[in-house]
Amino acid sequence: MNIKAEDLVFGRWPEILSAAGMDSRFFNLKNGPCPFCGGSDRFRWAKKNGGCWVCNQCTEGRYASGFRMLMDHMGYRSFREAADHVRSYFGAGEHIQAIVREAREARGNEMSPDQAQRNLQRIMRFWDEGRSITRDDPVDRYLRRRVPGLDVEPCMLRYHPALEYWAPPEQEGGKPVSLGKHPAMLALALDVHGDPVQLHKTFLTPAGEKAAVPLTKKTDYGLGITSFAIRMMEPLGDTLGVSEGIETGLAAVMLRRIPVWPCLNGPAMAQFQLPEELKGQIRRLVIFADHDERKRAGVVDGVQKFRRPGSFYAEQLAQRVRKEGVKVLVIKAASEGQDMANQWVAQCERSHNH
Repeated sequence: MNIKAEDLVFGRWPEILSAAGMDSRFFNLKNGPCPFCGGSDRFRWAKKNGGCWVCNQCTEGRYASGFRMLMDHMGYRSFREAADHVRSYFGAGEHIQAIVREAREARGNEMSPDQAQRNLQRIMRFWDEGRSITRDDPVDRYLRRRVPGLDVEPCMLRYHPALEYWAPPEQEGGKPVSLGKHPAMLALALDVHGDPVQLHKTFLTPAGEKAAVPLTKKTDYGLGITSFAIRMMEPLGDTLGVSEGIETGLAAVMLRRIPVWPCLNGPAMAQFQLPEELKGQIRRLVIFADHDERKRAGVVDGVQKFRRPGSFYAEQLAQRVRKEGVKVLVIKAASEGQDMANQWVAQCERSHNH
């Protein structure tokens, strides 16, 4: 998905700006001194439009966006710098899909049936342009580099020989910029009914390395469905695994030799649902959680809170599934900042050294 920074910030500007070093007192919605030009009561923060500010001098009494405040505070000269700051704050695309959905819901701007249909047509057009993965194509090289010794052929993954990469606009309100066409791995995500609802793209080089683009991994404009998974392999027994990333899922297969369905991100994994046809079959769900570093989780009563997103989303899913009578096992990588793919590589290296 071409994530627009504007879609990430609705209602979150105090959090973003405070993390950038701005005093939180500027967001108390009362007239006061301006953080840029001083004065005594010429500045005010407002909740309208998801967060904006006004200064009788700096903005000449007109409301300005949080992007303008971030640019003035950080000394950025372009909107793109501020947009990159926002995307970096939320972490290179790992959890921003859920944030975008929350923002759209907060704006009361739900997707229309016509828009959902257009998005589905776009998803299927890209998917139909893809081809099966073959030995030594860029996707095959990438997967075997990330998951050494990979000996399974995953379903719902394809190779796109030349997928165009669109970067965010240089200026607020501008048009996206094409950074050329690249080989890409496509992954088609299905909802609980087995219908396509999302497409994940990993941009690569012909050699199977990550492409030199701002965000190597993107999800497309989806259908507004919050629960989906890549059904990479058919469940044959009573155990199914779920993970966040595709590479994490394949590494988990190698480590535990069970079928695994990646959900692409933490929020989607937390909302994972077993398809109706599997509810009598799957008796144990294995959740492969990323061992994330602690990240900011907002300010509560003036105190900054932290959480580990991977563990947080895994526990949300575990609690819900247990209530449905399914046994749950949560497996987390041993070291902070790692996932199952890192753990599998380390295990392969140990085996090679011995």
